[in-house]
Amino acid sequence: MLAFRSFEDAGFSGKLRAVPEDEEGIDLGFLRREIHKSEEKAKAEGNTKPTFKPARPYAKIYRHVIYCVPTFANPSSRTMSLSHRKELVRCAREYDALVICDDVYDFLQWPADIKTERSSLDKAVMPRVVDIDRVLDGGAERADSDGFGNVVSNASFSKIGAPGMRTGWVEGTEKFAYGVAQTGGTWSGGAPSQMSSTYISDLLESGALQSHVLRTLQPAYASRYRTLVSAIDRYLVPLGITLPQPDRAIVGGYFVWLHLPDGLSGAALARRAKEEENVIVPEGEMFEVPGDEEAARFGDNVRLCFSWEDEDKLVEGVRRLSGVVRRMQRDGERGGSQPQTGAAREGKHDLGAFR
Repeated sequence: MLAFRSFEDAGFSGKLRAVPEDEEGIDLGFLRREIHKSEEKAKAEGNTKPTFKPARPYAKIYRHVIYCVPTFANPSSRTMSLSHRKELVRCAREYDALVICDDVYDFLQWPADIKTERSSLDKAVMPRVVDIDRVLDGGAERADSDGFGNVVSNASFSKIGAPGMRTGWVEGTEKFAYGVAQTGGTWSGGAPSQMSSTYISDLLESGALQSHVLRTLQPAYASRYRTLVSAIDRYLVPLGITLPQPDRAIVGGYFVWLHLPDGLSGAALARRAKEEENVIVPEGEMFEVPGDEEAARFGDNVRLCFSWEDEDKLVEGVRRLSGVVRRMQRDGERGGSQPQTGAAREGKHDLGAFR
């Protein structure tokens, strides 16, 4: 949701396009076809040169920008396969695109098996897309390449340090990093969030942050995730609700994405869950790309978050949500009905982690 606003504020309003997913992540066939259409349209209109920014020797203007969350995608929670990551890099090189990878969840992963005692991983099992760009087919320094690369990794200390640490980092090629360092905002203000960056520097140098991620965050989130998934298996799966990529060996991030059975509306479920049970879940439509909603529809999805609430509340929230689903299925509802009163509303509370 906020990604849309960020791109619109950066001048991409009216230019955002949705790309659906397949079982391995981004639907690369769809992506290639749509980029090709965009190129043909630009050629027909004579739109072949940048007009909004002067040329600078330390910077590069790409023809296209591709934004994605390769690992534990928000909202779908899918993880892009290795083959898809490689093909995404090749596609970006072919069409002179910059792939912006939101890698904010990469440090938050653990084994999916709910029976294992292992709750943390000190090494990622999948290379980042930016790492693949460095080495694939000669890397960013291959023949006929300008050295800027086609992938940048974006990450945040607010996800692994503390929510109030509103600072992060971007990682790319040496040329790309130098270009970012030469922007007006960097020259004028120095390092973003200087005070927070100082704290983070101390945490990194002492090893405290690394220890916090491995020994506190990953085990805590793993436990909450397993509790939530167990509750989903108990209360929601029997009602026809499914999860994407159920056979994954590694899971992580903050969210679980649910696909509703035929005839059930995510927006109606979210409304009734709030009205009848005071359980707050975002409906899938909130994550559709503004102006291109038809390309990737999420009307039959909802997203659950396990990163905040205590485990007993996660279970209670799923149990209450299942009650709403049962009532909707009993009523044959697709769009909505009046909220219930009386016993169905007793003891209600706000499960804010489901927002």
